[in-house]
Amino acid sequence: MKVEEVRPHAYLDVSIGDKPVGRIVVELYEDLAPESSKNFLELVKGTKKVEDKQGNINYYSYKNNIFHRAIKNFVIQAGDLIYGSIKDNKESSIDEENLGKGSLAMVGDNLIEDENLDEPIDSSFKLCMAHEPDVKDCNNSQFFITCSPQPHLNGHHSVFGQVKYGKSVVREIERVSTIQKSHIPKQLVIITDCGEWDESMEIPIFNACYDTIGGDIYEEYPDDDQHIDKDSSESVYNASVKVKESGTLLFKNGKKQEAYLKWKKCIRYIMEYIPDEDQEPEWNQKYMELKKKVYLNLSLVCFQLNQYHQSVDYCDFLLDIKSRLTSQELAKINYRKGLNLIQFKKYKEALKSLKTAHELLPNDELISREVDKCQGLIDEAKLAEKVKYAKFFK
Repeated sequence: MKVEEVRPHAYLDVSIGDKPVGRIVVELYEDLAPESSKNFLELVKGTKKVEDKQGNINYYSYKNNIFHRAIKNFVIQAGDLIYGSIKDNKESSIDEENLGKGSLAMVGDNLIEDENLDEPIDSSFKLCMAHEPDVKDCNNSQFFITCSPQPHLNGHHSVFGQVKYGKSVVREIERVSTIQKSHIPKQLVIITDCGEWDESMEIPIFNACYDTIGGDIYEEYPDDDQHIDKDSSESVYNASVKVKESGTLLFKNGKKQEAYLKWKKCIRYIMEYIPDEDQEPEWNQKYMELKKKVYLNLSLVCFQLNQYHQSVDYCDFLLDIKSRLTSQELAKINYRKGLNLIQFKKYKEALKSLKTAHELLPNDELISREVDKCQGLIDEAKLAEKVKYAKFFK
């Protein structure tokens, strides 16, 4: 009986600015690219030792290294251990002028030879060695992860692994705002921790919810999913409905943050594949109706999560399509917008939204009470202002 070889895995925990995003887990092709895999594994474990010209032994790690390049639909790149690592917790230790130019001999006195060049770079999430263009056998600590197929790179870069988990983390890094010419992220994208990974370990993710409740088996980004037929409006719609219902079940279970992430994911699917109104009017109508329902859910959950700015944004998105809304839905949106605006002490604007909701549903006691409360807050603010300025005339 043939025993299948188990390949090693490594993890990279990533933060963007001061916000943890999650863990990328990569499978390393130890059988196809042994030196590249060994080198990467030593660097994530912090056991890589390199002797400098003075004979001193230095240990290197990807911990506190940054992704110094992020190009949408192309690659994300990290591993410049010379100019792109944070030292002594000082962000100023990053050498922005030379970022990406750092080259370090990693195996003895030599750079790593090219390996596994026959494997095509024909999909997203391939883990490859980065080096100078058209220069053979000059691999070091720098690596990149593909964000889409890159066939023009075939035969030029060692393919030594693939992303197994945390694809949503890769997608978030890919989409960060960057300096236009250099593609350096404007916010630091930091590898906060790293190491060897096995199946007993967790995969912490903060920008997605992987709970399969309600039948959501789909990838966070629709382009990465293999379960849907991307040429079928029905297939994508059915997947979107399951994602929405997954969020609804989580919300009912009191898991509001997870519900929020599911509904954000649902909007991603809808917006990516919403059919043309002229070509598929019936499916377009179904997508628009689903979009409306999800925006309503997001406006609510964002308010409950104290994400008031986002809640207002979702209310405004809905008001932009008010021709598709019922009177009750319009009242609900204006009511929620008013509650959000109160949080910013924009009482006059809030009162306007609440009065609109009251006009649409004049018998709703909850709305009536909020109108009175908001008017009371306006009166209190006016009185406080009068008292403040009265001091100057005593």
